[in-house]
Amino acid sequence: MEALPALSWSKSEGQKPAAETAALMLYVALNFMVTTSEDESGQFHAVADGTYVALSEATGLSRALIAEGLQRLQGLGLIHAEGSHQKRRYRITWPQEHRFFKLPCQAIVKDGSITAFKTFNLRSKHELHALKLFLYLAAIRNNYLTYSMASYEKIYERTRIPERDIRRAIGLLIGAGLLEGVDREHSHTRSVNEPNKYFLKGCTTLVNTASSTTSTAVSNPAASTHVPPGADLF
Repeated sequence: MEALPALSWSKSEGQKPAAETAALMLYVALNFMVTTSEDESGQFHAVADGTYVALSEATGLSRALIAEGLQRLQGLGLIHAEGSHQKRRYRITWPQEHRFFKLPCQAIVKDGSITAFKTFNLRSKHELHALKLFLYLAAIRNNYLTYSMASYEKIYERTRIPERDIRRAIGLLIGAGLLEGVDREHSHTRSVNEPNKYFLKGCTTLVNTASSTTSTAVSNPAASTHVPPGADLF
């Protein structure tokens, strides 16, 4: 998520700060709506049919904030709009190596609505920080573990969330039901403690149970070229 540091609680390209938070809410929703395919040349494609009605239902955002959030995502190069205004589709910009990370759709979506977003009012930088942290933790999780590990220093480096605000972001994620908890283990035998372990909501459903020693999560479009709406790929 190279775009995360670029999102900040300030006016960007003439838009109000709330559009930054709305953009990430929409990015999550669009990825839950995505359909993937691979063309004859081996090029991987991910396209979401996200109408304003569907996006509003999923996120609770107004049409104005949906428009601003989508514009921000396009400005960041995270999506590209296709088709007419009547039948708009959004091509998700995923890395060429098809790397993916998983979000727990079944754990946080009910009747087409992302339940955690109902607690957001888009009036604070802390909600933006919380979403940046959520997506970063999802991105770095090993596909064979239930948790993500990251130090405050690394979180700041990759997201630009000030270290003094990270604890508040963690609290918001737990309160919203996006994070189950944090394990702050301290070693009595090592001079340096390991980073905290973060457990996303529904983390047990995200683990690849196949035996493997690899530490990376790389999708295989040849094995699965279609992701139905609501799937756990993100």
